[in-house]
Amino acid sequence: MMPSRVSVIIPVHNGEKYIVEAIESVLAQTYADVECLVVDDGSTDRTSRLVSGYGERVRYLYQDNAERSVARNNGLKNMTGEYVSFLDADDYLAPEKIADQVAFLTAHPELNAVYSKVRYFRDNGERCFYSVRRATSSGDILAELIYSNFITIHSPLIRTNALQSLKGFNPSLKRYEDWDFFLRLAASGSRFGFIDEVHAFVRMHSGNTVQDRVRMFEAKCIVAEQFVAEYADCLYVRGIDAARIVAFHRADYGRLLILNGRVDEGCRLIAEGCRSAIPHHGMFRLFSLIAGVCGQRPLVWAQALFDHISKYRKEEA
Repeated sequence: MMPSRVSVIIPVHNGEKYIVEAIESVLAQTYADVECLVVDDGSTDRTSRLVSGYGERVRYLYQDNAERSVARNNGLKNMTGEYVSFLDADDYLAPEKIADQVAFLTAHPELNAVYSKVRYFRDNGERCFYSVRRATSSGDILAELIYSNFITIHSPLIRTNALQSLKGFNPSLKRYEDWDFFLRLAASGSRFGFIDEVHAFVRMHSGNTVQDRVRMFEAKCIVAEQFVAEYADCLYVRGIDAARIVAFHRADYGRLLILNGRVDEGCRLIAEGCRSAIPHHGMFRLFSLIAGVCGQRPLVWAQALFDHISKYRKEEA
């Protein structure tokens, strides 16, 4: 029996520095039938020349610059595999990734996708951390995934037929579009498995600023709230508390704002989440949340947060 084809989609924009390493990691897979599909998102550097040097071993698609979600969707439309995996142009795969994951899904026909650990590293070779420190239970992972983005884009192998109703990646999102994609995949009924092995390596770039982190947390909060609004019925059927999800992500974002000196703004976000997730009589739970979010310095912040809560209570009265 011929092995099932696996398509690996690599979106790239001006990726001449790392694209060769990414492609080589796909071509070095121990699995027999792997389609490497590079989608060039309007590069103006040597990316096109480097990819064309691989000839027929790599499929190359060019598009005008439209962000990586559109590039990934372009890859999905043109792929030919029964399974699909994604790889960013500055990262690379372990040689056995595809073989291990295909074998896992073959042994578990009830599952639609499988993900593994990834290792983060810096250009100087320094190892940073794993993306998943513990095994997550297989099956319906939505209740866990909605709180924590523990599946990186490089990690999963997905059965192509599980993607038919998803409409691909959301092109309006520039951050956390992968989390949104996996949330919708889980909400559609897809069931996940987990392999406790490192199967991908993610490059940590230097120069990330505090403002970058603030923008990332803001984007995560937006994605969570949009998902909750769109999939309210799905969450209700699963017994997942939508208000608690919103409160959690607003608190997470608010905590970062507070720690970076934007106390009033951060407290307002936490208060907005708390007023819907915490009952009027639940002040003990509220201050437990404050202690958990703010650490050992909650006094000034707690007063500001209490003022916001009191304001909302008066407005509702």
